[in-house]
Amino acid sequence: MKKLVITGLVALMVFVVPAASFAGKVVLPEETEIKVKFDPAMMVDSGKLQAGVTIAIYLAEDIKIGGKTIVEAGAEGTAKVEEAVSASRPGKPGMIKIAFVDLASKGAYATASGEMIKLAGVAAHEGKGRKFLSWLFIAGLFIKGQQGAIDTMLEYPATIGETIILRSD
Repeated sequence: MKKLVITGLVALMVFVVPAASFAGKVVLPEETEIKVKFDPAMMVDSGKLQAGVTIAIYLAEDIKIGGKTIVEAGAEGTAKVEEAVSASRPGKPGMIKIAFVDLASKGAYATASGEMIKLAGVAAHEGKGRKFLSWLFIAGLFIKGQQGAIDTMLEYPATIGETIILRSD
């Protein structure tokens, strides 16, 4: 059933979006794949962040429909730390899980009431454990595992979480 709905939305986009573009409306369908990134100057790791903390994210590439840019790269959004477990002794690794929450529209198209575009997707990482070292050497009991860390130099896949209509200014 879900595939049928998605197929219907794609067909609607092919036939209606060009006409709707002239009328100033564009449908941005659920599950549209996008890429987001973090501020490269930020440290996103399990030793520094706690669950519930929000982090700024940015759209890495323009979202285009029918050859038109609907949301420009650089649009700011929000991600939330869902889980953060700090590395500990003896050799236990840290872990971090970030959920993509929403994205502001940027460019010629905007949501009707200034609402955010809902996102879906996560970025997660588990650090390396060092339990073997901790058991091999008695001093190893004082060795921590590696923190879970998100590489802020990379782009991460996300999807549009809910179909939304955008209007041109």
